Amino acid sequence: MRYLVIGAGGTGGLIGGYLTKNNLDVTIIARGEHLKAMKEKGLTIKTYGHSPVTIKDIRALAEEEIEDQKFDVLFVAVKAYNLNDILSLIRKASHSATLIIPILNSLGAGSYLRGKLHGLSVYDGCIYITGYLSAPGEVSQNNTIFRIVYGLNAPDTRNLEMRQQMESDLQSCGIKIRNTTAITAEIFRKLSFTSAFAAVAAYYDKQASDLQRAGMYRDLLRFLLEELYQISEAAQFSFSREQIIDNNLAILDSLSPDFTASIQKDMKKGKSDEREELIFDIVRLAESHQVVVPSYLKIARHFGYPS
Repeated sequence: MRYLVIGAGGTGGLIGGYLTKNNLDVTIIARGEHLKAMKEKGLTIKTYGHSPVTIKDIRALAEEEIEDQKFDVLFVAVKAYNLNDILSLIRKASHSATLIIPILNSLGAGSYLRGKLHGLSVYDGCIYITGYLSAPGEVSQNNTIFRIVYGLNAPDTRNLEMRQQMESDLQSCGIKIRNTTAITAEIFRKLSFTSAFAAVAAYYDKQASDLQRAGMYRDLLRFLLEELYQISEAAQFSFSREQIIDNNLAILDSLSPDFTASIQKDMKKGKSDEREELIFDIVRLAESHQVVVPSYLKIARHFGYPS
């Protein structure tokens, strides 16, 4: 199996690093100083509570260096606002049975790609991981959670042997992976932490330690999680209060104290950010199900959501 990881930030870098460390055939698409550093020195993975590991033989390429290579599995690990920019790369790197799995913070990424990549096997997906690009040639992982969920909202018999081989490969590398026919609900569940944490952290410009302590920041996070639970109930996603609220508070408390949301970093640098996917789309989903979400709406309007 040949793997292509498009995007070499915290998510893509860690996937590519774990797979390469276990001697699988992996190529990572990167750019800029990060690409240069990986080509010169390899990729260093720093995991909270563990010694750093440097993978010298990481295969990192720029998009234009792919040429006519074809891959069996594509993990799309870019930000949602960059999806349109990589459509030609996905087409060029795919054969008729390639598994294309977007694992970004978006309820609609898979649907968008299927609309643009007719005839290719595009799934929906999400990933549970807390990683970020900490320096050129270096990604950091803030806890040991590493799980991918993918699938479609209906039974799918295509590419079964390839999917089984992919799942076996990832499990052997320490990455949990599961296929589901309720993927929209799974993406919502994953976003329930990412969205709530990002909303509070960006609104107040705070890090994990500020939300791990009792007080106004943690209280606001809990209010957002309660609103997400109400949306889940209205959408019939069948998650318990414990899954949406208690489990996400436990995830928060497992983070390293200095962890921040990527949306904060992007905002500070004046870059494009994920407010549409992480905050605005949640408000839209609530509105579509007639759920009142005052805390989300306050934060969304602060970041430009139309009144």
